[in-house]
Amino acid sequence: MFLLDANAFMEASRLYYGFDIAPGFWDWLGDPTLAGQVASVQVIKDEITAGTGQLVTWAKGLPPDFWLQETDDTVSAMTDLSIWAADSARPYSQAAVNEFLGSADLRLIAHASAIGATVVTREQPGPDSKKSVKIPEACDATGVIWTDPFSAYRSLGLRLIS
Repeated sequence: MFLLDANAFMEASRLYYGFDIAPGFWDWLGDPTLAGQVASVQVIKDEITAGTGQLVTWAKGLPPDFWLQETDDTVSAMTDLSIWAADSARPYSQAAVNEFLGSADLRLIAHASAIGATVVTREQPGPDSKKSVKIPEACDATGVIWTDPFSAYRSLGLRLIS
């Protein structure tokens, strides 16, 4: 299963899969036949729906099971990931750790860890980052596979034709 980060939705809607030029992408992503193959977590929905516009309307229209809820296993994985991020051997500033501990990224990665899913993000590795905990580093540290949206969409068989 692929779990999408907020930036996979937000950047797509703003930059390359605008609702006006690629409505088929949004239809495909919300297609019930992809259930169990692609999803995200509730906190990502909360981030998206805090705004306004077509992406908000689209996200609110998805079936509730697209947005995965936290479980005991995801909470346990969040604890493990929090311990990793807060370890003094990490290069992160305390502000970066605090931000990560309250982030959707933590919950997304923990959920992926708990269910054996792949995180889909546009975020790039930043191994020397001190100001933020990057998704790729947190995934690598916890054994979670991560990929970019285009690779995930190819794996899922996306074809945009007119």
